[in-house]
Amino acid sequence: MDSTKDHYSYRIYSDPETARTFDQGRFGGPVGEFIKHAQENAVFGTLPNVSGWKVIDVGAGTGRFTLPFLERGASVTACDASEHMLQVLQEKAASVGVPPAGSTTPGAKLQTRIVDAHELPFAEKCFDCAISFRILMHVLEWRKVLSELCRVSSDWLIFDFPPKRGFLSFAPLFHLVQKPFSRKLQDYKVLPVCQIREHLRSQGFEICEVDHGLFLPITAHRIVGSAGFTRTTEKVFSSLRLTRHFGSPVTIFARRQK
Repeated sequence: MDSTKDHYSYRIYSDPETARTFDQGRFGGPVGEFIKHAQENAVFGTLPNVSGWKVIDVGAGTGRFTLPFLERGASVTACDASEHMLQVLQEKAASVGVPPAGSTTPGAKLQTRIVDAHELPFAEKCFDCAISFRILMHVLEWRKVLSELCRVSSDWLIFDFPPKRGFLSFAPLFHLVQKPFSRKLQDYKVLPVCQIREHLRSQGFEICEVDHGLFLPITAHRIVGSAGFTRTTEKVFSSLRLTRHFGSPVTIFARRQK
C-alpha cells in the first residue's frame, strides 16, 4: 500500500463496517436529523432550481447530498476513495428507484466512481456544480483538492470545512492529546476562512454566500440529544450574531467569475 493510503482518511473509510454504520453514526437520532435537514435547507435554499444540472459530488460517501440532488432532477457523478461507501450509496439509490448510469431504464442519472479527490479524472469545467462535504478537513493537501473542485466546475462550487475559530481553535490540541490512544482518531484540520477565500480567488471563484453552521460544537448537541434544545439555543446564538463569527462547519457557496 502507498504510505499515504495509511492516512486515516483512506484507512478508516475503506472499512466495510464503517460504511454500513456511517449514516446512523452521523445522522442518527433527533440531533442528527436536525443537522441533516438544516444542511439541506441551507444548500437548496441558496441554489436555484438544479433540475438538469450535471453535478459532481466529491467524497460522496453514502450519498449524503448525492441523493437530495438526484431527487431534485440533477445528474450526479458520485466520487469517493472508498468502494464500500459507494456500494452503500448505490443500494440506497436503488431502494428509492434511482437506476445507475448506463442502465436502459429511463431517468438513469447516477454514476459512481472510485477516485482520489487530489486527482479528479475529469475534464475542465465539465460539471455545472461541484460539491464536497466533510472532505477538506480530512484530506492530505486541501489546496490541491480545492483546486481540483474548481477546475471541474463551470459555475457553482459548494463545500464545507471547520474554521479555525471559536471552540475549534482548540481542536489541534485535543487531537494531540488523544492521538497516542486511538488509531481511529480523525485528527482533522481546522482551516482559516481567509486562506480559503484567497485560494478560491486564485482559481477564479468568488464567494457569494456563506452558511455559518452551529455555534455550539455538534458533540455538545449530541450529548444533550434534543432537537428542541439545538433549535432553541442555536436560534438565540444566531440572533446574538455569535454563530456568524464562531459557528461551524462553514459552508461556502462560490461561483466562477465570468
